Amino acid sequence: MTAKKNTGYNAPVLYRAFDILEEIARTPSELGTSDLARKLTIPKSTVYGIVQALMDIGALRQNKKTNKFFLGPTLVRLGNQALAGINIRSTARPYMDKLSEEHKVTVFMGVFDEHGITIVERADSPLELKITAPIGARIPIFAGASGKVFLAGMRKNMLDKILKERSIPKFTENSITDPEQYYRELDKVRQEGFANDFEEYIQGVNAVSVPLLADSWGWPAAALWLVGFSHTFNGEKLKQAVTASLKAAKEIEKILERTAIKSSH
Repeated sequence: MTAKKNTGYNAPVLYRAFDILEEIARTPSELGTSDLARKLTIPKSTVYGIVQALMDIGALRQNKKTNKFFLGPTLVRLGNQALAGINIRSTARPYMDKLSEEHKVTVFMGVFDEHGITIVERADSPLELKITAPIGARIPIFAGASGKVFLAGMRKNMLDKILKERSIPKFTENSITDPEQYYRELDKVRQEGFANDFEEYIQGVNAVSVPLLADSWGWPAAALWLVGFSHTFNGEKLKQAVTASLKAAKEIEKILERTAIKSSH
């Protein structure tokens, strides 16, 4: 859908830039300058100038082999800031508290960019001995269950690029470092809708993670993950936590969707 033009103040280049971003976002395959010019009936020279500016600010990235474009990290950052505007943290917090209390684990919420995962909310385990981390802390892009949830939602060309440019760290003896095995693990996450981590990121710690507000491609705006000590958070307890987490994620998303609809009227 082309952006609606404002009848008072008109900035054609800005509208065209958003048209280009929307076209790239909705198209499964990557698009080049000629593709965009043809689809949007915009002169090729105009498209070229706009995409160069969008790449300069990180809103677009270019596949060096095909010279075609895909969405960049700036949009992820802006999306995360927009997400805060619909109160995902305050909406999710009661559910996080409930999960923490019922399953005796710490529950984190985080957002993702190409450099890693940022913890934006936390509900600590009620137990005296617990796993915790401060809000605002950054963890690696491949960090256990949460990393799998975010990477599983990533478009294939972006995922291929990351796995080609970066080696998967060996955090523990259980870490999956072989790219082909990691691809298979991400396929499993896509099929099941959640990710497990059995001492793969921290020795002695298991985790489960579920996505929040995934778009049509499966890219989550945020994720919840529950962490506990492997000697207690395992087997049937871990399965119950998965079921409860998936249910909580659905309820959070329903509330946020209703809030967004009300805000738009």
